[in-house]
Amino acid sequence: MPPFYDIYGISKSRDKETIELFLNFYCQRELIENFEGKGVEVAIYSNEKYGVKETYIPVNTLSEVIDYGLSHPNLGFAFYIGTKSNYKKDIDGVILKFTFDDKIIFGISIEENSLTDEGQLIDNYDKALEIQKEIQELTNSTKTCIQFEYAPADDEEEFDSDIKHWQIMNESKR
Repeated sequence: MPPFYDIYGISKSRDKETIELFLNFYCQRELIENFEGKGVEVAIYSNEKYGVKETYIPVNTLSEVIDYGLSHPNLGFAFYIGTKSNYKKDIDGVILKFTFDDKIIFGISIEENSLTDEGQLIDNYDKALEIQKEIQELTNSTKTCIQFEYAPADDEEEFDSDIKHWQIMNESKR
């Protein structure tokens, strides 16, 4: 599997309207809704900082995932959505990360490099910058960050730390 840029934006609060706007922009929404019979779960991993124990919640639809995240504002979990064939854009992953501090991180993954028709390998960083701008505009994200093969943060404080962590990579790419 190729390496990926992970492009994230953190919003001030969780709301269904923004989540649906994001999903409808990047996904064929009707194709990613139903998981019934597929054994899909919301995985909430142990987190000492927030005193959370590992839990798995079975879900049958994406709407159930969203509703669970909205009704548990101080619970954090990441949910990776659909498969590439269900995306509207040329992307490789869609992520919703409900944070422990009642925010949400919207994420898109794309391959680090792509192959031109002439067989030349090119860096997709410019594409990552475009997606970063799209996420910010779509979700009114207060902060955004391009990372490399890196899971989304658990809260805004960690997100700020991640921005600093990836600053050198981002400066070198520009």
